[in-house]
Amino acid sequence: MADFLTAVKSVRVQAKADDNDEHLIAVESTSASTRPTKDLSYVQAVEKQARPKTRKGVVSPDDALDLLRSQPDLDDVLAVLGMLASNTYQPFNIHAPGPLQAQIINIILTTIIPDFWSVLRKQDVQSFAALLRNVAGLNAIVARLRLLSPQTSTSRKQGSSQSIQSLLEVAGYVLAGDLVLELVHRNLCGAVPDKVKREMAWKESVTLIGSGKIPANLAQAVDAVEDKESLNLVVGELSNGATYSAWLGRNIGELAECSSSVPKDSAETTAPAAQVLAKALNIGYYNQLLAGLFGSFAERMQEEPKQRDLIRSLLQSLPLHAKRPFIEQLFRWLSTLHNSEAETSLSDPTKQIQEVATIASLLAAVASADDALRQNMVTSITDPALSATQSLTLRRACVTTISHFSTDSDELQQLTEKLMFSFNDQLFSSHAPIIQQEALAQTLLLTAGYLHRQAPMALLMTARSSNHMQGVSNRLDTSNTRARWLGMIVGTAISGLVDKEGAKMSFGTDDMETEEARWYMSLVRIDDRVGRLEDLDGLLTKQNQPRSITRRAGRSTTLKDMPKINGKPTFGPPRPPAQTEVIGEKVTEILDGDEDEEDDDLRPYAKPDSDPEDSDEDATLVNRKKARAPVYIRDLMAMLRDDQNHDRFQLGIKNAARLIRRKTDFGSEVKDHANEIGVILCNLRDPFDTDDFDTLKLQAMIAVILSDVKSMAPWFSKQVFIGEYSISQRCIMLSALGLSGRELAGFKNEDELNPKLAVESFPSKRLPSRLHAIYDQPASSVKRLEKASSDVEQALIKPLALQAADQSTAHLNAVKVRTFSSRMDVERTKRKPAANALAKLFGSSYFFPLVNRYQQEVAAYGSASVYSSVPFVLVTFVKTVAILLHAAGPATVSLSELSGEFWDLLLSLRVKAAQDIKVLHAVLFSLLTILEMNTDKRQIVYDHPKRLMETQQWVDVIFERSGGSGLIGEGGNDEETKVRTLAAGVLVKCKEIIGAYQMELIGFS
Repeated sequence: MADFLTAVKSVRVQAKADDNDEHLIAVESTSASTRPTKDLSYVQAVEKQARPKTRKGVVSPDDALDLLRSQPDLDDVLAVLGMLASNTYQPFNIHAPGPLQAQIINIILTTIIPDFWSVLRKQDVQSFAALLRNVAGLNAIVARLRLLSPQTSTSRKQGSSQSIQSLLEVAGYVLAGDLVLELVHRNLCGAVPDKVKREMAWKESVTLIGSGKIPANLAQAVDAVEDKESLNLVVGELSNGATYSAWLGRNIGELAECSSSVPKDSAETTAPAAQVLAKALNIGYYNQLLAGLFGSFAERMQEEPKQRDLIRSLLQSLPLHAKRPFIEQLFRWLSTLHNSEAETSLSDPTKQIQEVATIASLLAAVASADDALRQNMVTSITDPALSATQSLTLRRACVTTISHFSTDSDELQQLTEKLMFSFNDQLFSSHAPIIQQEALAQTLLLTAGYLHRQAPMALLMTARSSNHMQGVSNRLDTSNTRARWLGMIVGTAISGLVDKEGAKMSFGTDDMETEEARWYMSLVRIDDRVGRLEDLDGLLTKQNQPRSITRRAGRSTTLKDMPKINGKPTFGPPRPPAQTEVIGEKVTEILDGDEDEEDDDLRPYAKPDSDPEDSDEDATLVNRKKARAPVYIRDLMAMLRDDQNHDRFQLGIKNAARLIRRKTDFGSEVKDHANEIGVILCNLRDPFDTDDFDTLKLQAMIAVILSDVKSMAPWFSKQVFIGEYSISQRCIMLSALGLSGRELAGFKNEDELNPKLAVESFPSKRLPSRLHAIYDQPASSVKRLEKASSDVEQALIKPLALQAADQSTAHLNAVKVRTFSSRMDVERTKRKPAANALAKLFGSSYFFPLVNRYQQEVAAYGSASVYSSVPFVLVTFVKTVAILLHAAGPATVSLSELSGEFWDLLLSLRVKAAQDIKVLHAVLFSLLTILEMNTDKRQIVYDHPKRLMETQQWVDVIFERSGGSGLIGEGGNDEETKVRTLAAGVLVKCKEIIGAYQMELIGFS
């Protein structure tokens, strides 16, 4: 109790104050037993705490922090922030990393901005942004956004939403423009003189800015804000990863430009920009990042040597571990900088001379930085998987660049030998995808042509080497028709360069005289040159420009030459002048008085029915401009683009397929606009909740593909793997490819897209139509393709089931009698099948474009690809190829080669099939289709023995594991039953094929 009865003495201290300020009196109670009454240090501490919290009393950063914490008015806040920005409190600097700076920035973000942001003027807003353009400011903004966003998104509190909206506006001002990185780095250099501390602080900035933290937190905060329309435009752009990467690329370019202006003896070089670039390569949006980076360089190409030196300096400072990813991503971006319509497998190589020269100039600037980058270029184009993802234009530019730097031809000869070794490898020619072999063959022919022009003797020695001679023999011995043909092409082309006229290699086959063979032969004669770097700006500008709609020259008639009536132009021959007076004798009508009596027997016509559109009493609301069905393809495209007029859009989408099919064989109107219609349909969305929109869109796509199968089927195959399409859009395109192929093969009736509607249930049992569309399960975008694959699956399984049933009732064979006359009746009434047009076009128009693009996608993106991460898309792709193969039938051209390519693709999906039962179902269905279509059992054993045995062993394991609900972690018994049935079918076919071959070996045929 003694402690509670201790005497307490109060000390009252009155501090001096200015005349204009109020007297602030601090009162403190102390214990008499612990603090003396006359303690001078204590009095001084109390006097310090009692100073007036106004801007006149602020003489240090601590005073500024105290003032900001004490609920100041707007004038005091602006005055203190102005002193902080002008570095009044030397040696204190707000841009230097430190605990006091962090406290000041934190109080600005948590207290000052929510209280005063709405009343600030524009110049005051810029002052706030300038204070936050530093390491601590950016970190504080991101941390504050991360703290507020989950709270706002869950509770939706009004106060939190307003706070985060103000914070987003601050972030928009801080991150606005292309000089943000340069300003942050300049502020850091001015605030931190010590090099080690400056580098550590800059690494922290690189980690924050170069990663995806800023766009991720901005996107989460934007999603939490209720009023998104009032947000800063910069915030909306930077919350998107692609736009942020482009912004970051431009900032890196500006930072490198400003760093290059620093004197050479200074410690500041392009290393800070290179550090950000190395970190930004991991964001994932490399196209936008590199387009922004080199776009900023291209805008200043008036001084070409300076920009070339700037690129060289930036890449020299790039860390060694980031140089190979940089080259790979640079090649992927440059592969998009060409005219995709001009670059086809049979295009004229001279069409891309200017593009190749411009890209080669950029690659020359990159390769001049150091040997590591040039070596990575060589590695990239000699890697078959990477080379398959690159365009021919890029590979031409890369070979041109290597040839430009290879003055003594040694480097070019080493490249040729390396390409030749990979191309002639027996394992590669037998098992590698065809698209990789084609890309390697093209690069080899390009390199051989350059080597022959620089050092003919070097190419002669390479052609006479055992590597080349044995490689050509291995190619001729392979079972793959396409691989064998590529070996013949390479051998003939190189022999044409080094051998004399009478000793040149010639196979004399028809496939060596085709247009494609002549195109491959012409690659050795291509001689590109390194262009001017300043042309890069024009190439980037051309790439970013939207494609203009070309019009025919015959429709360029001007309206001023047309005759006009009432000021409006009219079409057709000019009308004769109107007759205003009677010419000649006048005719006088004589009225008879009995006329009315004669007309009494005539009945008047009934009044016409009233127009329901005229029932509205307000005449201004009657719509007299009725939409009419499109007659021309141009009208159809205009109606599909019209997202403001409901009637026009509905008529357009409902009549699209009918009009395209009607116009296909009538002139060239559809073929001239096929690509444009395809672009519209691929990007088409439903703005008016149209009934059966997916079905109508699918019908239109099928009609466009069938209008020109040879060009539009590969075009749609390319669109499936490129562009920023949704999963639903990609699946609809795959469905259109599959169903168009089946219709081409004669399966039109089975895939009818307009079935009769079933009798609906009683109306009172259903929600209103609009609510029913929301709460009912939406129709799948691939339901037509699923139905087709289900029909094919039943057609494959049914004969096997009947055969098994027949074998199980072998003891009843005596009563299984069929009369001869009934068999003749069946043969007589059997309908003759239609010609299968798909069998000729399946490989070139459907299979190789789809499979090659899939292999490019997986090689380029790996597990990040939508075809690897989303099983539904992979299942749709595999089933599309399978039903196309089934529709093409056993008469398909190069069936053995196509089966081998598809078989390898399916075997590569065994790991994914073990993880998802739907993928397993699709793989087994495709394997059964391959075995069913290859009717020659002997040939399939000779051509694919290893694949056949691997398939039998793997499917045997699947069959044993299925049936007990233990096959896949997720999936029902119904799915397992289907999988078990398909696995049994595959095993039966494999045993039939192997058994037939074994019987042949022992002498039974």
